[in-house]
Amino acid sequence: MTDELDLLRGANPVPADTGRWRDRPLDLEGERRLRQLVAGARRRRTVRRVVVGVAMATAGAVVALALTVSGPASSPAVAAPAALRPHASSADVSLAEIARRARAAAADEPGRTVRGSHVQDWSLGLESGKDAVTVPQETLIRWNADGSGSLLVVATDPRHPGRPVIDDGEPPRTVHDGKVVRRESYPPGIDGANQSFFEPPPARAAELRDYLAVWHPGAERDPGELLAAVREFLRVWTPGPRGIANLTTLLSRDAGLRPAGRVTDRMGREGQAFVRTGDGARVMVVLDPDDGRVLDMEETSVRDDPEYRIEAGDVLSYTAWLP
Repeated sequence: MTDELDLLRGANPVPADTGRWRDRPLDLEGERRLRQLVAGARRRRTVRRVVVGVAMATAGAVVALALTVSGPASSPAVAAPAALRPHASSADVSLAEIARRARAAAADEPGRTVRGSHVQDWSLGLESGKDAVTVPQETLIRWNADGSGSLLVVATDPRHPGRPVIDDGEPPRTVHDGKVVRRESYPPGIDGANQSFFEPPPARAAELRDYLAVWHPGAERDPGELLAAVREFLRVWTPGPRGIANLTTLLSRDAGLRPAGRVTDRMGREGQAFVRTGDGARVMVVLDPDDGRVLDMEETSVRDDPEYRIEAGDVLSYTAWLP
């Protein structure tokens, strides 16, 4: 028992003699060591894991749907979206070229990466053998210079897909049909310290992959995990031109993406699509061909799963980033 305790004490990311550690979050090295402790327990992602996980995460959206689009004489609208359909075009741009354009834009105006994001997303919610209805949710989270922040989550109306429902004004408000699922305000000083990726990303593309791997173990060696880490990161931070250039450079080198053609995303924007297939799912990343911004990420099934009533080509999840 003594040996095991010694091992645990040695692995502690914040030892007792570190100082006033209870008054602050883990630093980057502490977070890295903590993640290393649990990295071995992670399993490779599969379609079933995605389905079961999102069923719990979207429970609030199911309730919101009934309150938003159902009346006494109507049945809930099912919000399962169709997969995006890229097509070959003479205007197709390679991922390497998009990364080059992003770096050129950053050289002219580096900008800055801002904590916070505005996204609309949807995840398949199923229980074994039964249907569970979910709707897209739109989330706006903002952080101010004093560390205060706000969060607004709205369940959208699936009868009007692709229409933003949050106006990013002062204060943020819903502008179309929707049901507020969650609204929170955070006092000064918090500054997102309870989130993953709480430390700002590095200024250089060469260091970005290791940074993502701190909070998403496996991202440093597995292209599928890297794409998952990019999705999580972009829910916390909105990169400026330099940050966009770093991301597109990383995606062009390490994400195992292949070109899929031009596509119109769910917000009506034309983008360049790139895909990777693995672990029972296909991930599509849609980029703005001019500046490299990530517009949309979509995950679809590549095989049938009768237990969960999933067919090959069904959308498992998507995230669209809004200005």
